[in-house]
Amino acid sequence: MAESPQKVPLPNYYPSDNASDDNNGKTDPSDGSLSISESNILQDRQIGVFGAISLIVNKIVGAGIFSTPASIFKLSGSPGMALVLWVIAGIISTCGAMVMLEFGSSLPRSGGIKVYLERSFSPTLLMTCIYLFYCVILQVSASNAITASSYLLKAAGVASTTWKLRGLAIAATGFAVGVHTVAPRIGRGLQDVLSAVKLFTLLFIVCTGFAALGGHLKVPKPDNFNIHTSFKGTSNNGYNIGTALLDAIFSFQGYDNLNMVLSEVKNPKKTLRIALPTAMGSITVLYILANVAYFAGVPRKEFIASDLTIAATLFRNVFGQTAASKALPALVAISAIGHLLGIAYTVPRVIQELAKDGITPFPNIVMQNRPFKTPIWALLIHLGVTIIFICAPPAGDAFNFIVSLASYPTTFLFAAITIGLVRLRLSKSENFSSAFTVPWVFLAFYLAANLFLLIMPFVRPPNGKGSTSLPYWLSPVVALAILSLGIIYYLIRFILLPWIFGYKLRLTAVQLRDGSQVSRYKIVKS
Repeated sequence: MAESPQKVPLPNYYPSDNASDDNNGKTDPSDGSLSISESNILQDRQIGVFGAISLIVNKIVGAGIFSTPASIFKLSGSPGMALVLWVIAGIISTCGAMVMLEFGSSLPRSGGIKVYLERSFSPTLLMTCIYLFYCVILQVSASNAITASSYLLKAAGVASTTWKLRGLAIAATGFAVGVHTVAPRIGRGLQDVLSAVKLFTLLFIVCTGFAALGGHLKVPKPDNFNIHTSFKGTSNNGYNIGTALLDAIFSFQGYDNLNMVLSEVKNPKKTLRIALPTAMGSITVLYILANVAYFAGVPRKEFIASDLTIAATLFRNVFGQTAASKALPALVAISAIGHLLGIAYTVPRVIQELAKDGITPFPNIVMQNRPFKTPIWALLIHLGVTIIFICAPPAGDAFNFIVSLASYPTTFLFAAITIGLVRLRLSKSENFSSAFTVPWVFLAFYLAANLFLLIMPFVRPPNGKGSTSLPYWLSPVVALAILSLGIIYYLIRFILLPWIFGYKLRLTAVQLRDGSQVSRYKIVKS
């Protein structure tokens, strides 16, 4: 069998095979086999502290905080338990943000989870192949595109049909990708504005809750905070409590978004130390207070019966029908579009990093940032896969299943890099250090939480039925199967084919000034 090629580890820890840099930003290896113009690949460092915060806010705050509180209440059974679960979810997610801060402070370059997997495990090339399928297939924004289109139609008072919904979702995704392709500065500006709008919306909901607590309601005042009854009705079913906690934690996912583009951040270590705690602290406090606001203005019966976002019910109870039916759908749509902008900015840049590794098809094209200084081909790949996810599955459970696939594999990778961080710390030979260190107790708590999240979807629910007609275990199984495609791809391309056809793959790598490298695998006859 041919020798398995190993990806050159990250610069600053191990030297690259061959790399030099002339004064014009062009690399020219001594063997002449790989010549790279950095100006056609690297992005400029233009993201400041506020832009960094907006990237995190736009990824985390989507439509979930406006709707999932109702499902979490129904599963948990009481206001008291629902609030406890939101607090636990906030603590778990804050621990996850600390993990991202430690890794990002040690490896301040674009790629995020991809880079941390490569640093933590061997063979690093296998980790890269697994992440390729996660990034291209599972990091699409179809669910938020559909959410945005649904609430835009609702705000406009237009009846929703399948193709109206899909057409507007494609338009919203196309807008997010288009603005980041041809006008990246405008795209970043829109992200900043929409992140501020999201935080303002959450703050307005909190203020509305205080008004409800003061008795300014058009319905009888709910009795959700009575010390004797707030935990009354709490579910004793482990599956229901676990699923409710899953929903709450998934509403916090996205704290890794800034780490994906650290090569474009000004003074990345310092900015990360400011932006990540600021964004996570603000979101966690606002999420918990928003849930307090919901319970202050919405009786239990309306929580159970609500078929709109629970925030719309709160607005209706405090301000009347008009505000609930017009203002809230527009704000939720804006929130979802902000999420589209956030993910359209970061995911294509990681695809560009994968092209620099020589893993994607046509890597020399995909890694280019010409003509707009943006990863245009990676943006188009992201757009194309998102459109497929929007249009291909039929309406109903199959569609809902397809667009919600990303949560489980994200948790799987979070667990993997947490194990990797523990391994790096305990192995002196790894020579791992960071300007920030997560306390061991928080690291252990976060790892335990992720393992819980990985196991829970396989626990049989009551009567063996989940929330849809599909098998309850299908989503995690399909997600893991897609990640497994990366293993198959690695074995076929880098192990099996060289063995069958009798050749070896020689790695040629050029180190770039941002700490990344361009790698190519060239066929050499054995």
